[in-house]
Amino acid sequence: MKIYKFGGSSIASATKISNVAGIIQKESSRTPLIVVVSAIWKVTDMLAEIAVLAGKGDAAYREKLEGIAALHSGIVRELFRDAVSAEEPWLQELLAELKDVLHGVFLLRELSDKSLALVLSYGERLSCMIVSRYLHVSGTPAECVDARSLIVTDENHCYAKVDRLATGKRIRERFSVFDSLPVVTGFIASAPDGSVTNLGRGGSDFTATILGAALHAEEVWIWTDVDGFYSADPKRVTDAQVIPEISYVEALELSHAGAKVLHPLAVQPVMKAGIPLRIKNSFNPDSPGTRIGNESGTQEGRPGTVTGLTSINHVVLLSLSGSGMAGVPGTASRLFTCLARHSINIIFISQASSEQSISVAIMPAQAMMAKKVLEEEFVREIDERRIDPVSVRRNLAMVAVVGNKMSGHPGVSAQLFETLGKNGINVIAVAQGANEMNISLVIESGDEDKALNCIHESFFLSMRKVHVFIAGTGTIAKSLISQIRQHRLTLQNEMDLDVVVCGLANTRVIVIDGEGDRKDMDYWYDTIHEMHERSPLDGRASINEYIGLIKEANMHNTIVVDCTASMQVAEKYPELLQANISVATANKLGMAGDWALYRRIIEAQRSSNAKFLYETNVGAGLPIISTLNDLKNSGDRILCIEGVLSGTLSFIFNELRRGGRFSEIVRKAKDAGYTEPDPRDDLSGADFARKLLILGRELGYKLDYADVECQSLVPESCRGEMTPAEFLDRLPTIDDWYAAEMESAASEGMTIAYTGELKEGNAKVGLKRVPVDSPVAGLNGTENLVVFTTDRYLRTPLVVKGPGAGGEVTAGGVFADILRIASYLV
Repeated sequence: MKIYKFGGSSIASATKISNVAGIIQKESSRTPLIVVVSAIWKVTDMLAEIAVLAGKGDAAYREKLEGIAALHSGIVRELFRDAVSAEEPWLQELLAELKDVLHGVFLLRELSDKSLALVLSYGERLSCMIVSRYLHVSGTPAECVDARSLIVTDENHCYAKVDRLATGKRIRERFSVFDSLPVVTGFIASAPDGSVTNLGRGGSDFTATILGAALHAEEVWIWTDVDGFYSADPKRVTDAQVIPEISYVEALELSHAGAKVLHPLAVQPVMKAGIPLRIKNSFNPDSPGTRIGNESGTQEGRPGTVTGLTSINHVVLLSLSGSGMAGVPGTASRLFTCLARHSINIIFISQASSEQSISVAIMPAQAMMAKKVLEEEFVREIDERRIDPVSVRRNLAMVAVVGNKMSGHPGVSAQLFETLGKNGINVIAVAQGANEMNISLVIESGDEDKALNCIHESFFLSMRKVHVFIAGTGTIAKSLISQIRQHRLTLQNEMDLDVVVCGLANTRVIVIDGEGDRKDMDYWYDTIHEMHERSPLDGRASINEYIGLIKEANMHNTIVVDCTASMQVAEKYPELLQANISVATANKLGMAGDWALYRRIIEAQRSSNAKFLYETNVGAGLPIISTLNDLKNSGDRILCIEGVLSGTLSFIFNELRRGGRFSEIVRKAKDAGYTEPDPRDDLSGADFARKLLILGRELGYKLDYADVECQSLVPESCRGEMTPAEFLDRLPTIDDWYAAEMESAASEGMTIAYTGELKEGNAKVGLKRVPVDSPVAGLNGTENLVVFTTDRYLRTPLVVKGPGAGGEVTAGGVFADILRIASYLV
């Protein structure tokens, strides 16, 4: 025979009860069944609320009671239709009993546990009658069996302890023979004096396994609204997977640590009897579900060391500490005995090896009581200052990582703490049993979802995700979105990496996808083309809102990508890094900003686990900063850095050497998109100077922008207030000077170029004559060139050369930084 238990969500409406009846009828035609039912969905919560109102003398309970009556009456009318008149009397009789009980509570203004247990029992009694009578009229003879006549408990009415011997005897006597299909009330039982008790919230699972163990059933099936035991809560971890098979002990650990699919005590009876337990979905009965037995199965495609993870999202951590605890026998015994005496349940224990502190996690409702009784227990030690007053830390969550294959498997803890650390999740307390099957962590409750997702991804998925938020919607951002869109599938197939764009923002629009992967890259590709063409994110309100939304999303493996030229975005880098959010930026105003901002960024990076990469700040897509750091970190001494670090100015002087006129070349560069909207921003040399400043700081020099000697190419006559168009109209006035300078240089076998040099802490940029056969004179288009002269590269300097401007090239450099950060995170 089998035991089938149906939860409240499975019988929440007439349609669902009809579906359940179909499942029962199909199985009962070939296998003897006993069915256990919970109260209809939410009814137990509603009854508890009504009972509390009545106990306070609040007449509002009557209106809510009418809601319960209407719910059940509506289901009965829809189920029985023509025969509804025959069903009304028993329904009205039960509802009238409930009304009388609540009226008594209301008159006494007192709600005892005994009265509460009685009120709560009506949920299962009503649902059991409805299901059994519907089965009966549908052609399957069935009878309602009240579990109060079967299950004997102690007198702890709201969380009773079962008398296994007496209960087993009653169950075997009652079901030695049965003709009609028994439908048993879950959750409820009775004390020796006959008063109603219950088995705790969700206790219908326990009822089913008690019946299964007593009757030596073939299997016990728990029917619910999910496909089985998941590797994590699917409502919080979208990639959670159904676990086909797990062991009793794993199921026990997971349910005790917060997995709501199964009552924590339900495993014990079937585990002792060796009876398999199966979790099934009543809305998807063809799904195989999860089988719980002696051994866990091996699921193909997952590492196998960790079976699942779960969490309890609101716990309080109580800590007893003090030097007077060290080496004093009996301290822990007194603590646990004191809490047990006051029925305070402990869900987590951690003790320092120095014996100077013990921490326990309990549910919030019991926190103040626990603090009070512990301080009373240790009042003498506290008064003598040998033990500190009990500390209470709230707003915490407990996460448990469970798997019987963790035992003896090196590296599980390292992998767990590494992924938490890289995502900036602080572990407040840790507990691990000697069987190595469960590692439990206490963390801030705000980090719970983030922790579950990053741990799950680390242990269960070969495909890892990084969540990217982009600031700015101009040329670089557009190119970056296009490149991610084009190469995402390749990254998934070859690197098991998924780059997921989760947000875009400019001055006018902020688009956030809080779930991170609902929208594909085509969505973001279309969105960025609809947003403002060249709108830097420079409104302070917009920045604060966007950064606030990113931090609020609190997603694992988050990278913020700055594609703006905004100082206000750059000023947010320290805040992001301190929140353990990595940054990849094409905006050089952070690393080339004032010294105070630069130091804040560096210090924030060093104090966090986040990465900060800015390769494109100097050479667009060229590996200049990484080359410099490789040389420096490997012990080479850099003597001089020189070359051309402006793609715009490189283009202008490359064209000038071909015989063009200066003003016409500048206009051509602007039309091609090589310059800023105002070409004076390029011709001033400020952008070049900032790049040299960044390199100087990388070498350890304390430099500010004012320390860089910078020659501006903007004529004095063009430096006043005027539009870019007016500037370009005035620029031809200096064409003759450039023509004469080029001719003079040529007569000496030279040409002119705009170059920079960093040597011995001194930085300068400006016009310079160079030989016509020099590498600088051989540049084409927007090419950049950097020459490193070092102790190792003294006779033949190291040269880095390539395109130094353009949205595609810069976006490619940013994309490379994203991938470097991703390789660190995952």
